[in-house]
Amino acid sequence: MGTFFRSWDLLGRSFAILKSDKELLWLPVLSALYCLAATLIICSAAAIVVVLPAMPLHDVAQRKALGQQLLPFVFLFYVVTYGAGIYFNVALVSIASDRLSGGHAVLNDGLQMAWKRKWSILQWALLTATVGVLLQLLERRLSFLGRIVTGITGYVWTLASFFVVPILAAEDMGPAEALAESAEIFRKTWGEEIAGSFSFGLISVVLALPGLLLPVLGARLGQTEMLAGVALMLIYWMLLALVCSAARGIFVAALYRYATTQQVSDGFRRNDLSDAWQPKASD
Repeated sequence: MGTFFRSWDLLGRSFAILKSDKELLWLPVLSALYCLAATLIICSAAAIVVVLPAMPLHDVAQRKALGQQLLPFVFLFYVVTYGAGIYFNVALVSIASDRLSGGHAVLNDGLQMAWKRKWSILQWALLTATVGVLLQLLERRLSFLGRIVTGITGYVWTLASFFVVPILAAEDMGPAEALAESAEIFRKTWGEEIAGSFSFGLISVVLALPGLLLPVLGARLGQTEMLAGVALMLIYWMLLALVCSAARGIFVAALYRYATTQQVSDGFRRNDLSDAWQPKASD
């Protein structure tokens, strides 16, 4: 429960800052639109080029062959969606970092910074897409053991790469350098063994639960009302995702500023940042 309440407090503080900088919400919106468009285009291309000509599928061998033929499209999906997400995250964190330092950066400043870093962002997207596809393949081939290995690897990767986006926003360096720098910042600030951390994802899930009540309540009134409830639920979830994404970007910027300069940004307390991850107690 400590993780939950700590995460709730951190999200609340990040949201309080977001209320004074509402234009930051446009960046998750643009990211979502680009990812949606890319998904539709890539899925349509995969269906036309691979899936439809292979139909109907009669046996397991054909399904396996289809899966292998779809791998390039899966990899392309990862690269494009990761690239779009990272691009707009770099813009968001760039603006948030400047504002938290007392600057007056606007939306265009963040987008210009992301454009300057476009090749580094593309390289990082290629690297993360490669890691993502390899972890998926490993999990499928090794079954239960694969899930354990990919779970551990994924967790380590998440921690090591946590500050890559703010590093790309602040410095012009390649993905390998940014990953090494991110891991070093994390190790110096919070140590090598972590016992607990915050989780904005957990809070997002909890906040998403009330949305499930909308179609349920609508169903008690009629079919039309149920459909309206489903639409309202999806809209609520979309808005929630946008707000949580922007708030997380603000918190990442504040954490990076604290980890690299030991300065505490307005709206946060020192222990909010120093205790974001809790070092494992020594025996």
